[in-house]
Amino acid sequence: MPADFEALLRKLERRKLKRLEKDAETYKIMAGVFDYSTLMTLYRMVHRGIFDELYGAVSTGKEANIFSALDKQGNYVAVKVYRIATSDFKTMYRYLVGDPRFRTFRRERRSIIYTWVSREFKNLRRAREAGVSAPEPIDRENNVLAMEFIGERGLPYPRMKDSPPKNPRAVFEELLDEVEALYSNGKLIHADLSEYNVLVRPEPVLIDFSMATDIKNPMSDELLLRDLSNLVNYFRKLKVKVPEPIELFTKIKGE
Repeated sequence: MPADFEALLRKLERRKLKRLEKDAETYKIMAGVFDYSTLMTLYRMVHRGIFDELYGAVSTGKEANIFSALDKQGNYVAVKVYRIATSDFKTMYRYLVGDPRFRTFRRERRSIIYTWVSREFKNLRRAREAGVSAPEPIDRENNVLAMEFIGERGLPYPRMKDSPPKNPRAVFEELLDEVEALYSNGKLIHADLSEYNVLVRPEPVLIDFSMATDIKNPMSDELLLRDLSNLVNYFRKLKVKVPEPIELFTKIKGE
């Protein structure tokens, strides 16, 4: 373990991160994911009162890990940490340049990742304002995003992929309503919607808005059609009779 990592841990208020120290596996994950800059970002968030104790990882992805945390009121918070060293910033850049909301950022790894996190925060806020069922964004700084924890007692609700809906027809209709509300009210397209990014609680909750983009993006039609195709393909596997993606696309676009 790097000496500077251990030195920083000694400087931090260990009470705030006590669960990480007690859990050897989580501690190992922390050492592999959190660089000095990330630890300082988390430290500042603790002092702002965003969360009080950081627990173990509840999700590990290609770009980021999501940790559960508790605030001083005993509410769970999801803390999403993007890995600076291993995130695919080139792919992030390609998605960012097509989004008209983000024009001023340097083509450099750290700047791109920070902008990516800022965009995810804004996407979540816009989705919520549009009436979409999505996590409430709480705060963000650098490569860390804090948001509402969708689950119970520190355990996230299952993804639709792992827990197929008992009434797939009804859930399909609910998801179409979410896509339409996001497009019509929020002027956004999720751009990565599939059974992997829907939690069941029991009503569906859309998650992972990192790739969501403005409808003015030149690729917006392609991305919307892809989202709809993913939903159609999944629910057809569940024997639900659903329209063709292009029909849903035309309806949502109002054409």
